[in-house]
Amino acid sequence: MLENFEWEVIVKDKNGKVIARKKGKGDSYLKNHIGFLYILYTNGSYGLVATDGYILDTAPTDLDSITVIASEGEDNHGIILGTGSNPNTPEMYNLQSKISHGDGNNLLHYYSVGVNTPVVEGNTVYFEISRDAKNNGSVDITIYEAGLVVKHPSGKYVMIGRQVISGGITVPAGAKLTFKFRPKITV
Repeated sequence: MLENFEWEVIVKDKNGKVIARKKGKGDSYLKNHIGFLYILYTNGSYGLVATDGYILDTAPTDLDSITVIASEGEDNHGIILGTGSNPNTPEMYNLQSKISHGDGNNLLHYYSVGVNTPVVEGNTVYFEISRDAKNNGSVDITIYEAGLVVKHPSGKYVMIGRQVISGGITVPAGAKLTFKFRPKITV
């Protein structure tokens, strides 16, 4: 049974002490995620919606170079964080209010995205996508949304999942957070 994904966010102060943690069952994958599965299962093409609203006619050969892995400083794909709190709809293709990469106020310093290999525990199979980000500004930032965005071979970006964090989670000035998406299935 497909169980969507789980998520977790951990905030540590400048000394590495955990000061906040939230986790739960994911809100949802979005229509773009189903589009990817359609392409994979049918060997057909499908129009995915890029984060800028552009429709990408995506063919099976495009799947060869799609990735969620992002390097430090890359704030267009991987795990991207934001301050928007609108609920998800199937048609969502971008965060409501993305926090850009940087080291000033209301910015986050995005580190690289890590992805581990699938793990089998009993009847459950999962893998983990994680990213650290640091608030190098002088004001606190409250995060209400996290997006899972892949890089498309066209050079554009496609959001496939989004999590709304109920009540948000505050990242004080000088603090670091780790956000994890954990896609999983149970058979």
